[in-house]
Amino acid sequence: MTQSVPPRVLGKVLPEEALRADLERYRELALQAGATDVAVIPASEVIIDERVRLKCLVPRCIRAGETPNCPPQGLELDLVRRALGNFSWAILFKCNVEPIEEYAPGRGTSKVEQRRVLSFHEKSGKVIDKLERQAYKDGYHLATGFGGGSCKDYLCQGLICQVLDSGRCRFPNRARPAMEAAGMDVVSMINKAGWQSYALLDDFSVVPCAVTVGIVFVC
Repeated sequence: MTQSVPPRVLGKVLPEEALRADLERYRELALQAGATDVAVIPASEVIIDERVRLKCLVPRCIRAGETPNCPPQGLELDLVRRALGNFSWAILFKCNVEPIEEYAPGRGTSKVEQRRVLSFHEKSGKVIDKLERQAYKDGYHLATGFGGGSCKDYLCQGLICQVLDSGRCRFPNRARPAMEAAGMDVVSMINKAGWQSYALLDDFSVVPCAVTVGIVFVC
């Protein structure tokens, strides 16, 4: 279990030693919440690349336009760059998705099989929620997380996005933009962390591993 800390004043600047201790606690918390591996990285190492955002639309992702978090809606990359430039540290993590075959698109038609495919990024979403909430409680009032994939899949199980339908999100405290939708070059970042990712081919049995990735900017 991670060590709890006394209540703190929101936004108070902490000594470097206390900050480092917090980042280590968040690394441990991410592992406890289901992450397979975690890296504490300088926020300056996060790569924003217009080509990543372009890949949401060329060829067009099946989720493009289906939520306010996905292109052509979503955050403007200039805003992302400016905002992330004000952070110093982030928690980057990955969750292995196993067994891969159970998440293959078109694997089956039963509701259980369809739900499994849609929940590919569910674990990383839960880790983000845990980290961001804890960081806020610890006084980091601007802590912000980004996940993997469309929140519509793992939260709403593919149902129509209520924000676009009625303006009211079903999960306002858990829905997050995907890292890719914000222009983050996830592949380059996880390669730098020493992790591996592979294209999910038609034959999932030959893919060494599948991962879902998330990041929380702390301070």
